[in-house]
Amino acid sequence: MINLIILTILKLFFFLFLSVFVFYLPGLAVLGKKDRGLKAYEQVSISFAIGIILFVLMAVLLGILKLRFLSLLVFVILFILVFRRFRLVDILLPLKKILENKILVIILFLGIIVQGLINFPSGFWYQKGIYFWSSQGHDGLWHVSLMKEIKNHFPPQNPLYAGAFLQNYHYVSDILMGEFYRIFSFFNSLDLYFRFFPVLLSFLIGISVFSFASRRWSRRVGYWSMFFTYFCGSFGYIVSILKGQFPLSGETTFWASQGNTILGNPPQALGVILLTNFFLVLQLWFEKKNNFYLFLGFLLAFGLSIVKVSIGAVLVAGMLFLGLVYFLIEKKANLIFLSSFLALSNFLLLKLISPHAESLLIFEPLWFTRTMMVAKLGLVEWELRRQHYISVNLLKGWLRVIQLELEAIVIFIVGNSGMRLIGIWGVLKQVKTKTKIKKYIDVLLVFSMLIALIPLFIFVQKGIIYNLIQFMQTYFHIFGIYAGLTAVLMIKKMKTKLLKGFIAFLIIILAAPTALGNLFDFYGPGKVPLAKITYLEIEGLDWLRFNSSQDSIILTKPFNKYASDRYSTQPWPIAAWYSTSYVFVFSERYTYISGEEQLNITGYKIEEDLNLAKKFFTQKDFSFNKGFLKEKGIDFIYLRRDEIDEIKKEENNLGLVFENDEVLIYRVISNDV
Repeated sequence: MINLIILTILKLFFFLFLSVFVFYLPGLAVLGKKDRGLKAYEQVSISFAIGIILFVLMAVLLGILKLRFLSLLVFVILFILVFRRFRLVDILLPLKKILENKILVIILFLGIIVQGLINFPSGFWYQKGIYFWSSQGHDGLWHVSLMKEIKNHFPPQNPLYAGAFLQNYHYVSDILMGEFYRIFSFFNSLDLYFRFFPVLLSFLIGISVFSFASRRWSRRVGYWSMFFTYFCGSFGYIVSILKGQFPLSGETTFWASQGNTILGNPPQALGVILLTNFFLVLQLWFEKKNNFYLFLGFLLAFGLSIVKVSIGAVLVAGMLFLGLVYFLIEKKANLIFLSSFLALSNFLLLKLISPHAESLLIFEPLWFTRTMMVAKLGLVEWELRRQHYISVNLLKGWLRVIQLELEAIVIFIVGNSGMRLIGIWGVLKQVKTKTKIKKYIDVLLVFSMLIALIPLFIFVQKGIIYNLIQFMQTYFHIFGIYAGLTAVLMIKKMKTKLLKGFIAFLIIILAAPTALGNLFDFYGPGKVPLAKITYLEIEGLDWLRFNSSQDSIILTKPFNKYASDRYSTQPWPIAAWYSTSYVFVFSERYTYISGEEQLNITGYKIEEDLNLAKKFFTQKDFSFNKGFLKEKGIDFIYLRRDEIDEIKKEENNLGLVFENDEVLIYRVISNDV
């Protein structure tokens, strides 16, 4: 086990080394050799972000043209051009200067650890199998399945629904990881997703926040903004303490997941990186009035909605508002043009991959605040009072209803915001500034922050009803930067070092409890993984991978939410835990239908096919069964032994081709009805 950990760490360093060549160097080439007055950390942040965009664009272009075999040649040519243009010292100096900033390195290291521990232990090869904590066996394996599908095919099909193209899902981050995996396939996909890319993404989140806040205000603000980005949680711990529960728990007491768990959502993490770098290059444009930075801004954000639709929508709305304000005051249309192009490109790209994205929204005003009060906080009397005043149906009653709803909204915002609330002082401080440049960027930041809250009070999402809460992470991200500014202002107000240290300590201990508490929730005493894949299952899935064609279709038993009742302790077999994509991940073969929840989230109409699969496994109508297997082109049936009492081979025209103590695999040997 120790040897495996050491080997994984060595592979991580090699991954980071390759990332410099694959992402950083192309971005550096776009920035150019010309001295643009950028700090080392700004150069690194922007170069990586631009390099990631270029990498994804190359993957898409070569994939569409069926020229993916040229990828390595493109990189070789690029490396030659870069090294002819730049000296090695020009390339390495910015990275070296970052390492020389001790405070920055310490915060980055601690931030990567805290954010990364949500992912790192899952998907690892332990002594008795592969274990998964939290939602990683579902959400994490979904992204790994997309990585593997993109590695094998482009444009991608849906790996969970044979024959269906991938739709209504923002999979740019999966293209990033999947194309990297395709080119450097000697890496393990689970390591790339659960360990290696999280380190890179967390680093880029931190360095981009530091770069923007330092350019905008000062290095101290940059450090504190990183603190709020990495470590600030909700006020849920206060509720936990009042209820006599573990004092560091309660991250989602007010519904929203916090920034410390962002790596469990790679589209959100990548979107935040691009968003922050957009703020940075826009700040540079305001300062230098060089339209090159507007070009970089467009490059960073032209497809942000297909990286993460919530972040793209917020930025486009914010830029349209800023463009209008800037035009009315300055009589210049630069930002009008940029915001219009961003709105058009994001809309068209979103329609391309999610033609019916708007149909996933359900009009349900104040659902989050009402369910928070009752289901999360247990304040049933609040709902009873609300219902009572509605039933009275008088003006005074409706005024009390409005009062109750406003109370819930305030609790929702305050509780979720946590210590970021001190950022209000930073916002007000900026409103009073007389510098136009600073006011314009604040128009974008504050309007974007507020616009991110609006959908949460109006809509919910089909599939997983609370999925829309992800809008709030954009609000957290921006508000955390202002909280960093406020922290510096508060500490400066103190006259002695003792008071300065006390205020800093107070901010930290009031901000961080739930961020640290998550680690106890997942890995603390008495905590165990939720799901596992045993090596016997891996053996069966490996058999499928090596003994079937790549276009084979695998029938699995539909998920049974009561299957876990067979087990007294966790981790449960993953098939009994949740509807996941694990069969595709480990066999790289399409399933007829699996991961039903994910398919529902993305708008597929699966009811008919799901019912056909369920009917097959009743094993009552063998004429139907044979016709079903033939019509759907099913080649193999993969089952755990504990999922079904019996499959009748002869009656279904099946042959048993693999078995061990846990797994049965049947081949469809005849399609004659």
